[in-house]
This record gives sequence, structure tokens and C-alpha cells, in this order.
Amino acid sequence: MNFANWLQEKLDAKKLTQLELAILSGISQSTISRWIHGERDPDINKLKKIAQALDLSEKEVLVACGIIAQDFFSVEENMATIPILAASIPCGVPSAELSSHVTGYEKLSHSFFHSCAKGIQSDNLRLFIVRAKGDSMIGKGIIEGNMVIFSPDLEVKSGDIAVIELPEHGMCIKEVLFQDQATILKSANPNYDPIVLIAQPVRIVGKVLMHIGYL
Repeated sequence: MNFANWLQEKLDAKKLTQLELAILSGISQSTISRWIHGERDPDINKLKKIAQALDLSEKEVLVACGIIAQDFFSVEENMATIPILAASIPCGVPSAELSSHVTGYEKLSHSFFHSCAKGIQSDNLRLFIVRAKGDSMIGKGIIEGNMVIFSPDLEVKSGDIAVIELPEHGMCIKEVLFQDQATILKSANPNYDPIVLIAQPVRIVGKVLMHIGYL
């Protein structure tokens, strides 16, 4: 069953009209109509609103839309589920709201994660994946298209690689060096000059734990 048919069945079962769903979810009736007529696919943020409005689990809605497989959450205890963030996240988004920019999920073996991110216990950490862009970190083995796993819950120390937000650059991945009142954001490619910030706040989104090229 496709999402359009599934949604219409849910409306019929709950005796709701498109207009009533629009009021409950905060999504326009015209958008809901396009979904039901198969003219447009919903994004993940709107799917979460639909789940809440219909009093359904996010899992059921995500499965219905085809974003995840039916057996996705039937994951063995040795597997971690890590959200993948959108390629473009608006500047100034608090780390607590990163989950609202999730576009999908990736499963990763706990044993594989711990073998690569030694000493890191992921059980109580929020983990996210972003896709690397450009070649500024090739010296650290991070190439364009790699999936980079980071956590907003870990302290970033001098010499760590982190996801940084800069107003003029947006989200980027850099090595962070702290020296007196200066923060140096260093690339791992001699073609790029370091960014030196003197007595300026730096928004560190999260500490990079590992990167994978084949996800």
C-alpha cells in the first residue's frame, strides 16, 4: 500500500476530513490533498506532525511513507540507529533541535562503532550523521560524500575535529585549536588557509567521532 492510500484509510478509520487533519496537524489542506492524490511526497518533519495529529507512532508513519522498511526497528541489540541530518541546516539551530532536521536513518553495529571510536560509549549519547562536502579535510581521510558521525553531547578539546557553524560558511568540519584568546579552525588540506577567530564566539555543533565512506 502506498502512502496516499494509507493516509486516506487512516482518515476514513478516524472519521476525519482533510480539513480536520489540516487543523490538527498545522499542515495546509492543499498539501494534504496533494499527498492523497499522489502529487507530492511528504518530508519527514510533516510526517512527524501527521503522526502526532493521528495519534500514531512515528515508526508507523515512516514505514507507510517508505522512508524506513517494516523491519527497521526490529534491530538486534548490537545495532545502533543513527539519524542522518539534512545537507543544509539553518544557522543558529540549537543542538536540542537537530532532530527536527533528520532526513533518514542509518544502522551501525555497536561493535564496529566502538572499534573505530575507541573509548566512546554511545549508549547515552545523541549521535548524528552529516555528509562531508568538499576536500578541505582530505588530510584526515575525510573525503566528499563520507558519512561523518558526530555528537553534540561531547566536549570538544583542542586538536579535536568538530562540526562547526560559521555565519559566512554555514556548517563545516574543521580541526579546532584553542590558543589563548584565539580559536583556530584548521583544514587538513594545504590549499585552504586556517580560519582564525580572535575573542569571537565559536558555535561548535558537535565532536566528530568517526567517518565512513561506504554508507
